[in-house]
Amino acid sequence: MLTRALSIALLFVIAPFALASEIDERVRPFDEGPTNASFLKFRNELKAIIAHKNAAALMKIVDTKIQNGFGGEDGIAKFRNGWKPEDPNSPVWRALSLVIEQGGNFDSKTQFSAPYTFSAFPSDADGFTTVVVTAEGAVMREKPKPDGAVVRALDHDILTLVGQGSGKLQHEATEADWLEVKDAKGRHGYVRQLDVRSPIDYRAYFENRRGKWLMTAFLAGD
Repeated sequence: MLTRALSIALLFVIAPFALASEIDERVRPFDEGPTNASFLKFRNELKAIIAHKNAAALMKIVDTKIQNGFGGEDGIAKFRNGWKPEDPNSPVWRALSLVIEQGGNFDSKTQFSAPYTFSAFPSDADGFTTVVVTAEGAVMREKPKPDGAVVRALDHDILTLVGQGSGKLQHEATEADWLEVKDAKGRHGYVRQLDVRSPIDYRAYFENRRGKWLMTAFLAGD
């Protein structure tokens, strides 16, 4: 996969997003997409492309100079070779779906960045030691088991990682993957990795050029 080594290295990099005094402990979901009709139409079309795993249609909205990482692997050819979207089992479909479904914000009238866990993450938080709870109804458990006693309910909390984790990004996680964490008050427990996201996990940038929206970057890291 494209920039695989880098992706794993920064898997647990999350820069807490809304900190204030003790921290804003949480990063609330938000989405400015609906405020722009042309972008909303584009994004709905992209969601359909992802749902149908339509590689040909996807490549039409990928910028020819798309940024794929931080090591000189830019360009549409490297995007295609790295992700292999023609393969229905390509991880690009799950990775893109998570990014697109998790809102985002406009950096300018013609530029949008997603997901919110990156764009709204607190600038003074450590992006390599924290994760944001993205799943509704997520809980922290005493043990890394579905039937472990519940320590507390979670509400889009920023959690600090304890230990090394599973070495996977959110789109690679399975039901068997758990992370050892502690909350802002120091309470310790475990969360399903499917329920949390690092702020420097994959994100996408979109730009409107001459009336056409394009994906200009799809990368992970910091």
